[in-house]
Amino acid sequence: MLEVLSKAAAFILIIAIGYVFKKKGVFALQDYQLVAKIILNITLPCAVISSFAHFKMDYSLIIAVFLGLIMNVAMMLAALLLTRRETPAAKIFYIFSLAGYNIGCFSMPFVQAFLSPFAVIAICMFDVGNSIMCTGLTYALTASCIGYADGHKDNFSLRSIADKLLHSAPFMIYNIMLALSLLGIRFPAPVYTFTQLVGAANPFLSMLMIGMMFEIKLDKKSLCYIKELFVWRYGVSLALAAACLYFAPFAAEVNYVLALAVMAPCTIIGPIFMEKLGSNVQLASLFNSLTIVISVALFTAFFIFIHA
Repeated sequence: MLEVLSKAAAFILIIAIGYVFKKKGVFALQDYQLVAKIILNITLPCAVISSFAHFKMDYSLIIAVFLGLIMNVAMMLAALLLTRRETPAAKIFYIFSLAGYNIGCFSMPFVQAFLSPFAVIAICMFDVGNSIMCTGLTYALTASCIGYADGHKDNFSLRSIADKLLHSAPFMIYNIMLALSLLGIRFPAPVYTFTQLVGAANPFLSMLMIGMMFEIKLDKKSLCYIKELFVWRYGVSLALAAACLYFAPFAAEVNYVLALAVMAPCTIIGPIFMEKLGSNVQLASLFNSLTIVISVALFTAFFIFIHA
């Protein structure tokens, strides 16, 4: 438990470093855009490739893939319902704050530390569905259906959506690696050595970027947004976690994994896509950071509960 809490505390410390360095002038206000490009096009794709080094598809857990997809879609619809009378900027903020779960950088270390290798496979399966959405499909659908924060939108068409997906490096890499895994194809060991080295920088750069975006400037309306998002994200998460623990018809460890997955914080690349859509990245960074703190507390309480 101490090791996992130390890692979570390290994430929060890195966010603080990014924020302090920005305030001290070490980082310029727009430097996070360069870091975002490095994450989106280099470190995150390498981290995805590395995650497939020992990945084995377990077809008995295919329900976890669909749950990852369904949860993202359901939360997107909830965001649209909550913001039906709001501006496009508010809709974008709600979509990326409610939909998407940080599995690789946050949930995975907990599962690896406290549960079995089979549980690791189970959470990877959930992340297959989750990542299909949060590495590009949510962004493509939002740009085409909702538009950008300034009010303009892309023409809604399958071609427009496909074009955005084809230009999302994480989405393309994730699906290519999934297809290769299904075909039983593996890269030579030196490839994984390289991608593990580069991908290891992804959690650090992601947390640093969030810190560089972080700004505590809340007007009354923004504070209302934050409160409502917390109620919805964690209200739904806790209800689903309880349902997974007591009603899901799987082995106990699979139920544990599904419960943990839905209590994970926001995805770390959400603010990157929000920046592309012209939304409020400072507010997004604040909410993202707060979900990390809340999820640390929930995960800790969860493991105390199941080991009591």
